[in-house]
Formats: sequence, C-alpha cells, structure tokens
Amino acid sequence: MGRHGARGWDDGPVSQSTRPTPGPDEVRGRQEAPAAPAQDGRQKRLASWTFRNMVVSVLLVLVVVLAWWSMTYQPDESQRRPAEVEQVVPFAVDQADWPVWVPDPGEGWTPTVAWFDARLAGVPTWHVSYTTPDGEYAALHQATDVTDAWVQEVLGDAQEVGEQDLPGATGTQTWQAWEGPVPSNVERAWVLGPQGTGGSTVVVSGTVAEHEAAELLESVEARD
Repeated sequence: MGRHGARGWDDGPVSQSTRPTPGPDEVRGRQEAPAAPAQDGRQKRLASWTFRNMVVSVLLVLVVVLAWWSMTYQPDESQRRPAEVEQVVPFAVDQADWPVWVPDPGEGWTPTVAWFDARLAGVPTWHVSYTTPDGEYAALHQATDVTDAWVQEVLGDAQEVGEQDLPGATGTQTWQAWEGPVPSNVERAWVLGPQGTGGSTVVVSGTVAEHEAAELLESVEARD
C-alpha cells in the first residue's frame, strides 16, 4: 500500500540498508592475515637453530685446538723443574767405587737431569747435565771400566780432534778434545781418564764452548 504524499500516492519501493559486499582484495587479505604469526615462528626457530649450531661449531674447534696443543707442547729446559742434584749425589757416592765429580757452577746454570745407574751399555754411570746462562747444554758423564759401547753411547758420532788443557777436581789436566755433528748434544766433548781422575773416565760434552766447559769443571768437587 503506497504512501500518500503532498502530490499524491507514492507507490515506489521502500529502500533497506545493507552491508557492502567485500571486494576480492579484502577477502584475500583476511584469509592471508593469520599466516604471519606462523612465518614469524619459523624465522625465530631458524635463528635459534643457526645460533646453536654456531656455538657448537666454535666449541668443537676449541676442543680440537686444545687437543692439538696438549699433544705438541713441549716446554724447553728453562721451563722444566730444575733437577735436585744434591738428592741424587748421596746415592751415587754410596754406589760408586771412585770419587764422584759433582759440579756446582752457581747462579745462571740450571741443572736439568741427575742420575746414577747402568743405563749406558750396562756400565754404572754418574750423569748430571745443565743449561748454561746462555741457554747451551752441558753434561758430565763419569764411570769406570768403560767399554767401546759406553763410549759410543756417550759420544755418539763425535771424533777425537786433539787435546786441550782444562781444570778439574784434580787440577788442570790435558783432556782429549772431540767434535761432533752440528746440531747435536755432542757438538763438542772433552775426555779425561782413567789416569788423573782416581780411576774413572770423565766426559764433559754438549753445545758449550771451551770456556763454558772450563767454568763447569772449575766448580767440580770430588766426593767419596
């Protein structure tokens, strides 16, 4: 039934308010919006996984480096604990049937090894070695009834080259002078005995020069 207006009946339809139909872009945006949190979660997990792997890799590298260092590290003589010569001397004096030559070169000379046993060709031997103030190596060997095998073990490939006068526990004596390959622990050596030593053979050897060997021998005391 129409409305009656000022000019007559109005039979036109009555309009109703409706929501606008969403466009394609708006629908797609609403559908894609929930995917953002999932993508952020994957990125966080990826970042966490990458950081964890990096930490593990660094730790593995450190373990390998420390293992290699522990296997290859070799402290030099100056870093090793000095040998307690005086702790070995009483045993050597008790076991030897000859006066034992005991050096005491003093400040700057670091004792490295001291022993008395038969490790050299089965011959009971007194051995003491030092590092000099200049970092050179000096050793003293002493034994009686030495054999060719003992001489070979003590002097190695060194050869006799002449004679030199050097001090010792029995005063200045004429020693045999030897020279060996360079580098080696017997680059130079001096041999005395058994005459003039109380029946033993004494060998001073190492990388030391003659004046350093003389300094070592000047400090020797014969103990029996």
